[in-house]
Amino acid sequence: MGEKILSWGIIGCGDVVEKKSGPSILLAGNSRIVGVMRREAEKARPFAQEHGIPLCTDSAETILHHPEVDIVYVATPPVHHKAYVLAAAAAGKHVLVEKPMGMHAGEDEEMVDACRAAGVELFVAYYRRFHPQVMKMRQLIGQGSIGRPVLASIDYAQPPAPDTAWGGGWRVQPAVSGGGLFVDVVSHRIDAMLSLLGAPAEVIGCRGTFLPGSDVADVVTVALRFENGALCAVCGDFATGRSADRFMIAGTEGVIGAERLDSHAFTLRRGDEREEFAFECDTAPHLGLIRHIERALAGQVANASSGRAGLLTDRVLDESLSRRAGIGA
Repeated sequence: MGEKILSWGIIGCGDVVEKKSGPSILLAGNSRIVGVMRREAEKARPFAQEHGIPLCTDSAETILHHPEVDIVYVATPPVHHKAYVLAAAAAGKHVLVEKPMGMHAGEDEEMVDACRAAGVELFVAYYRRFHPQVMKMRQLIGQGSIGRPVLASIDYAQPPAPDTAWGGGWRVQPAVSGGGLFVDVVSHRIDAMLSLLGAPAEVIGCRGTFLPGSDVADVVTVALRFENGALCAVCGDFATGRSADRFMIAGTEGVIGAERLDSHAFTLRRGDEREEFAFECDTAPHLGLIRHIERALAGQVANASSGRAGLLTDRVLDESLSRRAGIGA
């Protein structure tokens, strides 16, 4: 007899679900979607009909208390994450919450505590830590291929666009997103770095707003010191027109570097030796994460994208943007 099929209920069936995470759930192999919720249910109905999802509703309560739902995926803007995660925990459901996990780390702590008390697993949708290039980096670092990690860097830049840089979308409304595109996009790279180098011991951030009419920081720089002593410089640039996605870790014996992290390729350099690694992209971006969740809830592996991990990333975001009361700078 095969493994139990994991039944998902989705709260917030928008673009991310329709284009990324929804297809990943449907392709994972041991998952199905039994219901989707959107405030305007008619906008989610084509997705539900296309994929044979029996329930499409505008009621979050219907998803939370559906008897067949094993895990609730909270895919709303961050301002709503805490309320829905707490409600899912109260309903006895496992939870996958979109990133960033909360509006600030204080909300994360409430979510972690509620899920622990309810005896349910809490996952955070930082799916890049399950991409093959990041997993290979983790293997190489773990086996000592670059020696002791000493210095790391993240340089992410995205040209400004009307829907993002001048307040056209919720991601640049700090009261909804928690702090703009740095929080939305660079958080993925920060989480990947934390998954490779461990917990940060010190975080110092600087930020600036340069685009006319912007309500959020559109250039952010961060210095991190990890508990293992390694240092990391992070740059998020949404103002200058540059395009970059560089990701590097240098150790005492070698360097791992990706010119574009999302190219699924990187280079390992050790002295005069150079080795190239390249991987096929998953057929859907969240596929590695969803398959990990299936295995974790089947008791085969420990949760490797937990609420506690999401909390560490949010603490970095808090220090980077001086977030204290749930509104990003």
